[in-house]
Amino acid sequence: MLGGFSMAKKKSLKTALLTAIIMIIACTAMLAGTTFAWFTDSVTSSNNIIKAGNLDVSMHWAEAKVDPNATDTDWTDASTGAIFNYDKWEPGYVDAKHISISNDGSLALKYKVVIEPTGEVSKLAEVIDVYYSDPAKAITRKDLTDDKKIGTLKEVIASVGDTATGNLKAGEKHVITLALKMRESAGNEYQNLSIGTSFAVRVIATQLASEFDSIDNQYDVDAPLDFIMVSSASELKTAIANKNENIIISGEISDLNETLTIDYDVKISGGATISRANGFTGTMFSVADGTTLTMEKVVLDGGRNEGVTATGNLIETTSGVIVLNEGTVLQNNNGAHAVSLAKNGGGKLTLNGASIINNTSGSGAIWGGGHITMNEGSKISHNSSTGPAGAIRMVSGGSFTINGGEMNYNKSVGDGGVIWGYGSSTYNFNGGEVAYNESAGTGGFMYTGTYSVINIGGTFELHDNKAANSGAIRLTDHTSMTINGGKIYNNTQNGESNAFNTWNNSITIESGEVDDDFSYAGGLGLTIGKADIDGVISYNLSTNHNTAYLMSEFNGFKFVVNESSANFSQFNFKPATGYVYTEGDEAKLICMNSGYETYWDASTETFRLKAK
Repeated sequence: MLGGFSMAKKKSLKTALLTAIIMIIACTAMLAGTTFAWFTDSVTSSNNIIKAGNLDVSMHWAEAKVDPNATDTDWTDASTGAIFNYDKWEPGYVDAKHISISNDGSLALKYKVVIEPTGEVSKLAEVIDVYYSDPAKAITRKDLTDDKKIGTLKEVIASVGDTATGNLKAGEKHVITLALKMRESAGNEYQNLSIGTSFAVRVIATQLASEFDSIDNQYDVDAPLDFIMVSSASELKTAIANKNENIIISGEISDLNETLTIDYDVKISGGATISRANGFTGTMFSVADGTTLTMEKVVLDGGRNEGVTATGNLIETTSGVIVLNEGTVLQNNNGAHAVSLAKNGGGKLTLNGASIINNTSGSGAIWGGGHITMNEGSKISHNSSTGPAGAIRMVSGGSFTINGGEMNYNKSVGDGGVIWGYGSSTYNFNGGEVAYNESAGTGGFMYTGTYSVINIGGTFELHDNKAANSGAIRLTDHTSMTINGGKIYNNTQNGESNAFNTWNNSITIESGEVDDDFSYAGGLGLTIGKADIDGVISYNLSTNHNTAYLMSEFNGFKFVVNESSANFSQFNFKPATGYVYTEGDEAKLICMNSGYETYWDASTETFRLKAK
């Protein structure tokens, strides 16, 4: 031993030092040519947690003759049954209860207590007064003074207002006292009467601006409390009858057995499904003229998965407004429409991230007798028709605008894999995708005509649609179509490239991208500008309409003329006013007829055809 080290340990130390020196030399070689200009260091924070808090409110009741603050007070869970339940009321009778609202969750909340009916109220409620005490106290008859009275039971129910409101932090509770008293002045005409229905005492809660994030505690300051929560068809019917403007579906509703009429502006939301009851096949929601139904995160299921053949629509209106927001799905209606906008009624349908999917009828998932707008995130997909219009049957005078979203995988046995429209309707295709749709007849995407107007532009993409005739669009009878953006590609008719076929229409292709072949027939005119056209244009003109048109600036394209010899010789391209011929422009117009080429005829100021 030497100084506490053995010779073996000294040898081990030398070996370790030698190894370290070799590693340093190796690292230095690897880093040759690099430069370190910064001091470096690191620190790690492990086990970070992201966990949502929970909102949990409960309500209990006790007899109001006892002290609400006593430790031995007997409290009953209000969710297990009625708070007020007595059937031998007489003048002067009092039924009083303490009601305790507790915050059993981890988030601060704000609440309100409401009294609401579950049906029509009789005149007995006119002679029952409602008293309210906050804070709660043991009630005697002398405490039922006018200053504690908030109205008759009929008035309180009719107001659909807040009986009590408050804020609770996590773990806190608050107790109030409610008393019902039958007036001593009530006469014999009230004997043996019921108030006509039952009523609910309900606590509604939402998050309160209390907890702080990295900035402040105001992120949930606007969380609304003006809503009613329902979990059955009868509760939903009552909420609508009471004209609650903000209804939240808190559980699956599968027992809707009648049409619910919306005759006021209302929002229904909640992340749950509403479906028909067994045996009910009619319309689910009917929106009255001049009113608006807004749905958000609600699924309306027509019941096709259970074999229900519908005789009514999921939602219908003549001149009302239907707004379907994010998370809303209308699905599985077999036999009728998902949405019906009555013919020429002026109704409006707006999709803001909603989906209309898996519906089947003889004429589209949507009957478009009004105005339809489809925005980003929306879907109209996987619908089918046993006749025309796989998804939308447009009616004269209506309009359809797509700003975003997708219309994919729709299918029709008749014409129009997605849209069938005959009449003076307007179509604005500004964005979104239309793809993989199919028609066994004409127009894989769309069949329309008779003075309709079509505008295609922006980021709209139309691709991979197919049909027996007209892969994407079939236009007839004085329809006008303007293309000033978007992309059209990979559409087919009978397996061959085809974007659209037209007859007797006014078509302007100013810009955008058209990769597919297409054909133009009849009169009125086809005008080509600076669009990128990779497909071949087939001109099938008539005796009196042998002129095709160019804008003053145009890109090159390929074309073929399908005419008799006499008409063929008259065929020409006429540039717009302002065009100045530049040598070589004729080379932009590539004639695909064998043995022919295009030349500039200065005498007529047109491009014409001649034999090579």
